[in-house]
Amino acid sequence: MRLFDEHAVLRFALLFSCFLFAAFIPDILNFSERPLNFIPYFTSIVFLAYVSLFYRFPILGNTKKMRDDVDIPEKVESTSVRDYEKDLSEKDELFKMLVDVSSEGFWTFDVPTGKVYWSSRVAKFLNIGSASIVDTFDTLKGNVLESDWSVFKERFSRSLEDNVQFSVKMRLLNVPKDGSAEILVSGRPQCNGEGRPIRVIGSITTAAEQAESSRQFYAYRDALTGVYNRKFFLDKLKVDVDMAAQRPDYTFAVLLLDIDSFGAINESYSMNFGDSVLKIVSDRIRSSCRDNDCVARIGPDVFAVVLHDIDGKNSDEELMPTVKRLHNKVKSPIQLDGRELYISVSMAVVVNRDVDCVEDLLSNATAVLRDLKKGGNHGGIQFFAGGIREKAMKLYKLEYEIRRAIQAQEFVLVYQPIIDVVQGNRISGFEALVRWNNSEHGVVSPAEFIPLAEETGLIVPMGAQILRMACEQTKKWVDMGYTDIRVAVNFSAKQFTLDNMVDDVKRVLTETQLNPRNLKLEITEYTAMCEVEKAIDIMRALSNMGLQISIDDFGTGYSSLSYLKRYPVHTLKMDKSFIDHIADDEEDATFARMVIGIANTLNLDLIAEGVESEEQLQFLKREGCRYIQGYYFSRPLTPDKALEYMREHYSDKVAVES
Repeated sequence: MRLFDEHAVLRFALLFSCFLFAAFIPDILNFSERPLNFIPYFTSIVFLAYVSLFYRFPILGNTKKMRDDVDIPEKVESTSVRDYEKDLSEKDELFKMLVDVSSEGFWTFDVPTGKVYWSSRVAKFLNIGSASIVDTFDTLKGNVLESDWSVFKERFSRSLEDNVQFSVKMRLLNVPKDGSAEILVSGRPQCNGEGRPIRVIGSITTAAEQAESSRQFYAYRDALTGVYNRKFFLDKLKVDVDMAAQRPDYTFAVLLLDIDSFGAINESYSMNFGDSVLKIVSDRIRSSCRDNDCVARIGPDVFAVVLHDIDGKNSDEELMPTVKRLHNKVKSPIQLDGRELYISVSMAVVVNRDVDCVEDLLSNATAVLRDLKKGGNHGGIQFFAGGIREKAMKLYKLEYEIRRAIQAQEFVLVYQPIIDVVQGNRISGFEALVRWNNSEHGVVSPAEFIPLAEETGLIVPMGAQILRMACEQTKKWVDMGYTDIRVAVNFSAKQFTLDNMVDDVKRVLTETQLNPRNLKLEITEYTAMCEVEKAIDIMRALSNMGLQISIDDFGTGYSSLSYLKRYPVHTLKMDKSFIDHIADDEEDATFARMVIGIANTLNLDLIAEGVESEEQLQFLKREGCRYIQGYYFSRPLTPDKALEYMREHYSDKVAVES
């Protein structure tokens, strides 16, 4: 109790007053004569007694000056618990505020719930939007390289098991323009009284480097992927070549990996998406190689690997498991931006047998890679073998000569007649065929240069020249009076699907003043099936101009009748491979009848090409094939010879002398 309590004194005074009222006032009020006075008198005494005993007087003044030695009532305990929970909530909010305003990124992982809290700075470090942050580790997983994520999971699990702090460097897929390509993710478990982890508290910072070391790093590193660049690769390769010269038992291998159709990835998605694919591929290559192997990016979509110190006796056999493991790792599906992407990777392998310079090694590897891709074995593995380099050198030279021939206009056209056997073997048109009149080697067969021109894209400028030459020659014949003649020009798939293809054809027709009805464009069945909707739109635009469309090599592709009905085509050309044995092979004869029936049903003209014998001709005439092309009637002719042929086989004898 306190030494002095004014409330107790007041209560005592009130009780004493009640005593005085009870002892002396009754005699004054004379209740015997006035009994009604007793009621207010008694009420006043009861009120004063109640106030003195039960009224709780307010505390006035500064209570801190008084001794506080009164016990706390029991019901105050609930108030203490409520305040404690409030304090915890306020402290948690305060922690989050301090974390968010910090220059570093922080995160916490709650073990019981598995949820992750990320501070607002994490979005900046990962170069993502705040909307991309979720309460799981997917926020981190989707923005770093696969191998770094695997290391993080391993270190994180070990940290929970052993209750130790951990730190992991991780490389970003999307590097900030003004930020670091690497982040440092650290964490430390927090345990309860029993030693069990209840949460992990961590931070994310940039893995900053000194300016000098950064310059050294980028001098020999590819800025995008972080692997070595071409300069370092060539220097390292020279060291290996020199070592092999000093140590005959030292054997190493060079691997080239080329991502097939990488340009299509950039076109279909974006350049940033393609960059992320390159990062993932480079990371997979690096994680599949040994620490002492050299991994470099030496081209836009080409990576090189030097495998050091391999067995020199049966190197191909020793290398095959390693090469296959690396190849399978690289081409496995890529999960990126919510998409699953399948890539194809071609790989060339060269061992340093009998090679004493860096240039030969790279030339051999490049030759293998080109031979692999040219052979259609995209996504395969091929070791260097004798003759490949010589073949590649020949192709390199041929490609150069094709480029020069386009500029020098060395390509010429010959014309093979197309005969209408229903109208007395009257000539109805020509197919324009290209020949290369090489200044050194004479006439070169199309089989030698057309495939290479298509592979390198040179078929586009070459095709433009061919179209113009054919239109100019046809215009000359039309002006001579052969007004019904029609010349067919072949278009490759690359030419036909160009965005400006229709405009280019229209411009050539305008400049040569050729009527579109005298021109026919031939495309293969394969070309027609590539990008079907786009092909149909192009065909329709050309047809509306007055041109005719012909499907070449019909029967060798994969078109169906449902698609064929949609194509605005006018002519089908039956491939020579089905003509060769129609007179003595019932299967080929049946197929020929079927193609003729399809053409008749769809009301399309049909040209049988490659007819060389009387038996073939008679069979086709009996079955109802009207137009014939082949050596039986004529080989391809020069423009002058073609004019002579028209004079003899054109029904209208109105042509004038040239």
